[in-house]
Amino acid sequence: MFRIKRALKNDRIRLLLAAVLLSAVCLAVRRVPGVVRNLSDFCFVAGIVHIFVGATRYVHNVGLFKTFSYSAYKRRWKKHGHPAGETRPMSLAEYTQNVILDDARQRPVGWPLAAGLIWCAGSLLLAALAV
Repeated sequence: MFRIKRALKNDRIRLLLAAVLLSAVCLAVRRVPGVVRNLSDFCFVAGIVHIFVGATRYVHNVGLFKTFSYSAYKRRWKKHGHPAGETRPMSLAEYTQNVILDDARQRPVGWPLAAGLIWCAGSLLLAALAV
């Protein structure tokens, strides 16, 4: 049981499980004749999920969402007072340096995008075999 819990904390395994479950649901809802075609659709949905997650992480790491995050920080700062002795809320530039660009908040982007491309390439090959 401990190994399962530890494995589920791994980001790659969680992403793979989510992609496989979504692919299985899509496969159950929409079936077409032919095992190879169904397998191709399964691989494509799993690849798209990986690419979507990788793209979302890339946008998060680059900081497109920093404006929304900064406005939420300012609201929390005004509502809950002055954490850690701050006399004023951080400016957007300080917030970007201290919070957004913090290495601990950066999530890996390469693996989900590469895995998504591999899944989609496998789907393309299977679709070519089905024809």
